[in-house]
Amino acid sequence: MTELSLRVAKDSPTLRERTTEKLRTAVLTQRLKPGERLVERDLCEQTGVSRTCVREALQHLESEGLIVRLANKGYMVASITLAEAREIYEVRAAIEHSMGRYFAERATDDDIGALREAIKAASGAIEAGSTRDYVAALDRFYEALLQGARNGTAYRLVKVLRARITYLRTLTSERSTRQRERETVKLLKAVADSAAKRDGEETAKRCEAFVWRSAEFALRVLEEAGA
Repeated sequence: MTELSLRVAKDSPTLRERTTEKLRTAVLTQRLKPGERLVERDLCEQTGVSRTCVREALQHLESEGLIVRLANKGYMVASITLAEAREIYEVRAAIEHSMGRYFAERATDDDIGALREAIKAASGAIEAGSTRDYVAALDRFYEALLQGARNGTAYRLVKVLRARITYLRTLTSERSTRQRERETVKLLKAVADSAAKRDGEETAKRCEAFVWRSAEFALRVLEEAGA
């Protein structure tokens, strides 16, 4: 696997945001591993940006739960325990059940099209063997689902967990088989199909079932890793 560069383009008009995204990606792809100490000076050298910019990026990642602050010792990459992961999936199951129903009732044809485009992208990523693109496509699917549900409060609640959800998704996708990923795409197509029929009850059931399927696999992966 080609190692991701942390170097940041200095001509960006939003340097802090680009630095945050670079460091977030490094954590999500385990370029920066769980439990690893984060030294500002080293990160400045790797990214090529100022200590102030790095510090602001770290503060943002702390708010996402991807890193934790150590007493008088800077930051460390967070790890997700088995119990924390279980809680995240419990919250997801509750929220996404409702979001599936609301999506079927409120989504536009363009919203449904966005689901299908994300599914198509996921299929392409599977055949190309790109875990990163596959995870990005799943993120696009759920972004479209949440947007189409037209519930801003639920969207903000999920946004708090977004980075950790993506972390779990990346972790499990790296250990998934191509067959399982293809089954995942079929299940997502079923969600989109029921939503297109404006069947709120069926869409809700399929969304919740998908979360529990993901949870079962993720918890097994974490348990095997000794989380």
